[in-house]
Amino acid sequence: MSAVERIPTEEYAPRQGLKFVDVFGLHGLYEGLMFRSNLVLVGPKGIGKTLSFQTFAALKKCPIITFDCSEDVRRSHLIGHHLLRGGDTPFVLGPLTTAFEIANEVGQCILVLEEINGLSPQMQKVLNGLADFRRRIEVPECQKVFKLNAGAKLWFVGTMNTAVYGGVYALNEDLKSRFRLLALEYPDPAQEKAILTEVVDSELLKKLDPKMLDRVLQLAIETRQKAMEYALSPRDVQQLVEDIGLVGLPRALRVLIGKFDGDDRNTVKARIASIFGVKVTEGAVA
Repeated sequence: MSAVERIPTEEYAPRQGLKFVDVFGLHGLYEGLMFRSNLVLVGPKGIGKTLSFQTFAALKKCPIITFDCSEDVRRSHLIGHHLLRGGDTPFVLGPLTTAFEIANEVGQCILVLEEINGLSPQMQKVLNGLADFRRRIEVPECQKVFKLNAGAKLWFVGTMNTAVYGGVYALNEDLKSRFRLLALEYPDPAQEKAILTEVVDSELLKKLDPKMLDRVLQLAIETRQKAMEYALSPRDVQQLVEDIGLVGLPRALRVLIGKFDGDDRNTVKARIASIFGVKVTEGAVA
């Protein structure tokens, strides 16, 4: 049997001190579902899907493993692979097998697959044994079966953007049936304003015109219409507000338009002129 290696458990300790405003009431939901039901959050980018799991893990003092999925992910990335090191070939665990090991060592673990629908249909099937009653993965490469010890708990969750984004697949029906899927939208303006006042540094907020947050949110909401290829997420909005406080409104808006291409860029420039009374040029950032 090959020697088995993995990243030390302490590297998966939840990060403390992250700012998160739970406008969707997710943590209350997690209290009921944790270790009982697999869950995938479905929604647009930048609304705090991953952050909600990270901050919940910190509250529960539970190790958390996150893995970014894409169509290039193969079974060896998920399960593990042999690594040639001198005359040795240890089997280095992937995120799925590591999650079992940490749950058995610590007693609990959260496994988050980011953009789970980035996995190809073939790779989605690798998850089935972990996501159903079996709660085990057979790995002949290292002649070992990974499963939970008595009393150990593993919560399998994920995030995904809506299918309109490029480079993603639909979830297999067999995998989808093993998860609860919670659809989320952008927070409403009042919720998003509450998020901004909590997560943006208070000293930067003091530099802003009292109406600035309303104007920024107006622009963001307009970009979220289906006619636009790129929509400003709450993450983008936070960046813009911080940049306004750091470098001033004209420079911040000049940086912002780099997120848009073609006709959308011209449309955003026109909306900026209307909302902020600022004409954005693409010359030097003076």
